[in-house]
Amino acid sequence: MMRRRWPWLLGLGALTGACTGLIGEPLDGEGGSTPTSFVCDTEAVPEALPLRRLSHLQYRNTVSDLVRFAAPSAAAEILGAADPLFAQLPDDRRVGPDKHYAGFTRLDQALQQQHVDGAYRVGGEIGKALTASPARLAELAGACATDADAANDDACLDDMIRRLGERALRRPVTDEDVAFYRGPAGAAPFEAADYADVVALLLNAPHLMYFVEHGQDGSDSTAPLDAYEVAARLSYHFWQTLPDEALFASARSGALLTEAGYEAEVERIFNDPRTHVAMGELFGQWLDNTTLEELDARVGTPLFDAFTAGYTPGPDLREHMLAEVTDAALYYTFEEPGTFRDLLTSRKSFARTEDLASLYHVPVWSGSGEPPTFTEPERVGLLTRAAFLSTGSANTRPIMKGVFLRKALLCDDIPPPPPNAAANPPQLSESLSTRQVVEELTGQGACAGCHKVVINPLGFATENFDSLGRVRTEQPLFDPATGDVVGTASVDTEVVPRVESGDERVAKNAADLTSLIAASPKPYACFARQYFRFTFGRVEDLDRDACALEDVKLALDEGKPMADVLRSIARSKAFRMRSFVD
Repeated sequence: MMRRRWPWLLGLGALTGACTGLIGEPLDGEGGSTPTSFVCDTEAVPEALPLRRLSHLQYRNTVSDLVRFAAPSAAAEILGAADPLFAQLPDDRRVGPDKHYAGFTRLDQALQQQHVDGAYRVGGEIGKALTASPARLAELAGACATDADAANDDACLDDMIRRLGERALRRPVTDEDVAFYRGPAGAAPFEAADYADVVALLLNAPHLMYFVEHGQDGSDSTAPLDAYEVAARLSYHFWQTLPDEALFASARSGALLTEAGYEAEVERIFNDPRTHVAMGELFGQWLDNTTLEELDARVGTPLFDAFTAGYTPGPDLREHMLAEVTDAALYYTFEEPGTFRDLLTSRKSFARTEDLASLYHVPVWSGSGEPPTFTEPERVGLLTRAAFLSTGSANTRPIMKGVFLRKALLCDDIPPPPPNAAANPPQLSESLSTRQVVEELTGQGACAGCHKVVINPLGFATENFDSLGRVRTEQPLFDPATGDVVGTASVDTEVVPRVESGDERVAKNAADLTSLIAASPKPYACFARQYFRFTFGRVEDLDRDACALEDVKLALDEGKPMADVLRSIARSKAFRMRSFVD
C-alpha cells in the first residue's frame, strides 16, 4: 500500500526556513581599554538567550551519536555513507565583536534554507540506512519489528520512539510525543519504511536542531534549568554533543539537580577525552589568526623565494602553525597543570611537524611527554609563536600583529579607521625597514594617534622575527622585481606598548612585552569574556553578566590551573539558569 510520507517534515521546513538572524550584537562604546574587574550584582538578570541552533559540529556529532546508539554494529558503515550529506551542510560563520579576531561559531545563528534542506536529506538517508536490513531494523527497534506477529507492532514502534526520542529530543518523551512522531507510519502492520520515516522525523525535530530550554518554576525573569536541560548544557559545552547514558541516568533520577550529583558529573565529563576536543575548539577559535595567508601562495616568485632562502613552505604549514597554538593551550590545560600565565609565557615548542619545528630549530614534539624548549632566547611566550608572526609574504605586518594583540588578547576596543584610510599592507622598501615604512605611513593625519599609541608598538616589539617567524638580527632589503638583496636595515624592537592605559614603561623586546602583558589584569579579564562568548553563544553584557564573568576571572586571578578555570563556568549560577528578560 502506498502511503504519503513526510508531511510533517515539509511543514517544519517551511517554518524554520523563515527564521533568520544573528545572536549578539557588537559591544557598544567608542573604543578604549577593557574593564579588568566585574562587579557581580546578584539582582541583575542576564539577557534572555534566543533559540540557539546547534553548530555544524554539534549537529554532526549528535546525529553520529544517535546512530551509534540505534545501530552500534552498523554505525561506522552508516556514518561513512552519510559523509557526503554532512559535507553539503553550510559551514558556520564565526561571529563576534570583530570580524577578524576571536570569533566563535556558536555566535552565528543565521539559518539558511541549506540547513533545512541538508538536515532533511540527512534524516531521510539515516532513517533508510538504519532500516536497510532485518538485522539493522531489529537492532534499532527490537525483534518485534521483524517478527511475523503484527499484534505487537504498535508497542514496538512506541518503544523505539521513547528510547531513541529521549536522546534525540534530550528530554523525557511524553504520550503526546509518541502520538506525533508515529504519525508518518500510519496504522499497523508496519514496514521498514515506516520505521525509517519515524526516525527521519525525529532527526528533524526542533528539540534536536535547537537548544530548547524552558526551565523549572522560577521568577518572572529567571528559572533554574531542569535536569535534562542541565545535562544538555554540560554535554554540549564540554563535548559538543548530546549527553551519554550516565548523564541521562543522572537527569532521570534527579541526582543531577543535587550539588553532589552535579559536581560529580562536572568532574566526570571534564576528564573525558571528548572535552579535550571541545576545548580545542575554544582555543582554536579564540586564537585563530584569520589574517594569516596561505604560506605557499607566493612560492616560485623571485622575491619570496629569495626571502625564504632555501626553505619552501608547504600547503599545510599555515594549519600546522595554528594547531601549535591550540596544542599549547591544551597542554597547559590537560597534560601539565599550568596556569593562564604559563600559557602566555611558555618557552615550549608544540610543533608536531618538521616544517614548523625546523623554523624553531627544535625537535618535533610527539604530542605527549615533555615538549622541547626553545633554544632561541628571543622566543618568549605566546606572541612569539609563528602563527602570530607569519604573513605569507616576504614582509612582516606589524600593524596586524598589534591589532591582533590589542583585540584578541587584551579585548581593547579600537575605533574604526576613517572611511578614506588605506587598507593595503605596507610594502617592502629598498632602503627602509618595515618599522620605518609603517612609521612614515601612519605617523601623521587622522590615523596617527591610534597607530602611534595603541597599535604599532605592540607589533614593533616582535620585528626581530621575519614573516616566517624566524629570528633575525637585521632585515634584508630586496629588489621587489628580481629578489636581489640590495641592502640591510637594523631591527628596532624598543617600544612603549601601553598595555595599561597611560603606562609609559619601555619594552625593549618581545620578552619585555610578554612580561608586561602577563603582569596586567587585562588578558585575564579578556579571556573570561572570550570564554563567556564560547559558552553562552552571545556577546557578554558587562553589567548583567558580571556574575558569570567574575567566577572565571576570580579563578584566573587566583592563579588556578587552566583546568579549574575552564570548569569554573559550569560552577557559576548562570550556567544552570534560564532568563526570560530581553
